[in-house]
Amino acid sequence: MGYRCRVLLEDYSALLLVGHAAGALLCVGLTTHLVFWLRRWSRGVPNHGSVRRFALWAASAYAFTMLLGMALYPTYKVRVRGEYLDNPSAISRATEEQAESARLSEARNLESRLFRLGKANTMQTPAPFTESEREAIAAEAERRTIRGAKLVRWFDVKEHWSALGLILAGALVLMLWVKPSEQPQRGTVRTALVLAFGSAAIAWIAAIIGIVITAARSVAGV
Repeated sequence: MGYRCRVLLEDYSALLLVGHAAGALLCVGLTTHLVFWLRRWSRGVPNHGSVRRFALWAASAYAFTMLLGMALYPTYKVRVRGEYLDNPSAISRATEEQAESARLSEARNLESRLFRLGKANTMQTPAPFTESEREAIAAEAERRTIRGAKLVRWFDVKEHWSALGLILAGALVLMLWVKPSEQPQRGTVRTALVLAFGSAAIAWIAAIIGIVITAARSVAGV
């Protein structure tokens, strides 16, 4: 096996990934609750103190999640994107290895069933893939390559939108804490709702994209 470069904080990638996922869950929950609390506030419910606290917590969760994401980025850039998602030959090899592993597992399962029936023989080495099977594996590898390229683009989109979400959450905190009011003006309420809804929507989108990318290739599993 050739030389494998060291990546910053790679040894802590599993711990960082758990913290990043927990932060994302907290961020989604807080921003979503904030939208509902703001709606109550807009209807005259005297809960301005709670709204301010939720806004501060939501912005803090955004910042915490993004900091952990930044710590994970070098591992993602090298191990996930560079060595897999942006590497068609790596995807092809992984697809072939998965197909071979599935075939060997099927052969072992068959041998196990025969053993239970008292008909077991020494497990025969599976025959090489047929031409049609190789074509199917190649087609699957191509499909995964295309999907990998899409995931890379969606990850970049997620990062830019997450930064915007943090800005929206921070702007809402400033607005609510600089000018506190139990009976706000209509324009203030509308602006607060737009900021809160925007940050919540971005938090949901970023979390979903993150889950999809992790399902394809996790930084903790490379």
